[in-house]
Amino acid sequence: MEMHMDEADFFRSRDERHTRRQLLAPLKAPTDLVDWQDVWYRLDDGRGQIALSTLGERIPRTTNNSQAVLRALKLLQEADPGGTGYVTYKDFEHFYNNILPDNSWERGVLVRAALDVLDKGPAPSEEPYFNTWMQLVDFVHSKPSYYDFNWPRFVSNSYNRNRLLHFVFYRSELIHPARLKEWIFHAKEADNLPNAVAIQLLGKAEIPFQEADINRDGFLEYEEFLRFVMLSNAARNRSTVLRRGALAVVPRTERTLETRRYIEEYSCCPPPFCMLVITLVELAMFIYYAIDMNNLADKSVIVGPRGPCPVYSPLVYNPERRYEAWRYISYALIHSGWVHLVNNLIVQIVLGVLLELVHKWWRVLLIYLSGVVLGAILHSLFTPGSYLAGASGGVYAVEYAHLGNLFLNWSEMEANWVQLIVMLLVISLDFGYAFWDTYLAPTPSHTGHMAHFGGALAGVLVGVFVLRNLRKERWERIFQWISIAIFFIVVIVGIVLNCTLPSPEYFPENDYSSMEKLKNDWKLQQNW
Repeated sequence: MEMHMDEADFFRSRDERHTRRQLLAPLKAPTDLVDWQDVWYRLDDGRGQIALSTLGERIPRTTNNSQAVLRALKLLQEADPGGTGYVTYKDFEHFYNNILPDNSWERGVLVRAALDVLDKGPAPSEEPYFNTWMQLVDFVHSKPSYYDFNWPRFVSNSYNRNRLLHFVFYRSELIHPARLKEWIFHAKEADNLPNAVAIQLLGKAEIPFQEADINRDGFLEYEEFLRFVMLSNAARNRSTVLRRGALAVVPRTERTLETRRYIEEYSCCPPPFCMLVITLVELAMFIYYAIDMNNLADKSVIVGPRGPCPVYSPLVYNPERRYEAWRYISYALIHSGWVHLVNNLIVQIVLGVLLELVHKWWRVLLIYLSGVVLGAILHSLFTPGSYLAGASGGVYAVEYAHLGNLFLNWSEMEANWVQLIVMLLVISLDFGYAFWDTYLAPTPSHTGHMAHFGGALAGVLVGVFVLRNLRKERWERIFQWISIAIFFIVVIVGIVLNCTLPSPEYFPENDYSSMEKLKNDWKLQQNW
């Protein structure tokens, strides 16, 4: 079975793994110097027994050992007095130490058979899945739990599985479903596990584990594991990159079966439409007003990097028409110059779409609109005589919602430092441009920096409350309610101040003139 490269790249080869144990050293003659356990752990099938029916298949036949193998099998049948087809740990110990004479040919035959046992690795088609299983087994052994299978209890107190052959050790291990779920939620090695594989495993670990547990022993073994991780070609050929990006914004312990299935089944038909629709509307409005401004003026008007802005539009926030309440939201659809537009569209597409894939469109829309509204309110209070246009309030809200989520779930986020560096780089570029535009540019564009701050504040306060957090600690719940309370307090106080602060002492006087007059005033200004 061929592996899709995106999946196969995840599975680390055995050569890259740290050595957990040394394989059993070659046995040395004379046989009376060979400990019975040295022989046992090479013949053991990994379950504390020697299966007589399969032992012959584990020993490659040659002209030099064929007779010895047959004699060894007959000797082991004598060690199985009950005729069960299995030689147990205690039966072998008794047979080897008490029945067989020291330095006898019988012991020599068993030693020769043990030496020739092949530690058979996985087939090439199984190797990626087997390496995944090895990572799971290593995780279980590194963090012992009462869920783990108690081998000494069922075999013997002196039974030591670490002395088994390498592949026998891994193939025969038994994993409790709770440990499988723990590995997926907590192990870094599971971060790059293909999402469809994780869905298969979580599905068997959480609810219908009986379907995976074929032999009904309550534990998962390698053959059962293999059955459920071999994906169909269709599942492997899906958009792995997009799903990896979506999972990257989800804390590791929140990558539940529900979340993973949502991402896996999100085939992008329809696509994550909310941010895309907003982006297309903003782009359409920019093109429309670029044409409209050119047609309106007597001379050619070309929209450059920083403007002009169609301040006559009924969508722009106009400090003299604050009574038109829709302007506190609609201003986000208008941009002053193509640099302003492109910067906002890129950031809201890259971050907004990833958040939307995981947290659903309405959550992202609430965060976006909260940034737009709070940005306009703070802008109107701190720069009461300035116009406002652009989606920066909403963009900053999306940026800082992701940043707040990252800090809130820092220890559980995949590649947290990488995400933080990327976020800080994007934010630094944005703030850097704002600083240059305000203090260093030959002709400042009068950017509404308080709108940026309002959007960032809304993103943190609303984001930690709205974004999905399926496993909340008590302090997180308290923090979420405090955050959303602060947001509403700031909004309500801002609205009250907008309604009560005097005009013209603080705000400009209200302008009740028609839209046509606004257009004519803009036209005269451009012609002048």
